[in-house]
Formats: sequence, C-alpha cells, structure tokens
Amino acid sequence: MPFKILSKYKLEDSGTLYEMDIRAALIARKAFAGNFIILRVNERGERIPLTIADYDRDKGIITIVFQVVGKSTLLLSHQ
Repeated sequence: MPFKILSKYKLEDSGTLYEMDIRAALIARKAFAGNFIILRVNERGERIPLTIADYDRDKGIITIVFQVVGKSTLLLSHQ
C-alpha cells in the first residue's frame, strides 16, 4: 500500500541522515514508543525495518529517521 511522503529533511551536511514525514493514518493511530514499520521503496524493493521516531495521531502522520547505508536507503533518500 503506497503512502504519501509529506516532507523530507537532511539532518546533516554530508547528506546521509534524513528525517521523513509520511501520511499513514492507521499506523499513526496505533503507534506507541518503540514501534517500527517495515518499509519498501517499491513493490520489488527489500523490506527495511525502521523505527517510528514520532507520530501525530490527530494528523495521521508518522516520522521516520534513516541513514543512507545501501541501495534501498539511497533510493528512499531520492523519494
């Protein structure tokens, strides 16, 4: 199921650490501290486990933070 990326920010000058806000209402409603998601950049992409860094139940938004360390996270950084 595709989700909409609302924003993406570089968290450092080298461009390998990113913060991304994603509209995912169902996930945001059920999120708790320590939860993670399994994300795929596309249908054939590898499954990437990422911790939910923040969430807003009212707005239906989750925030993830990731570091570019391979092909899949590099693709994610270009979304």
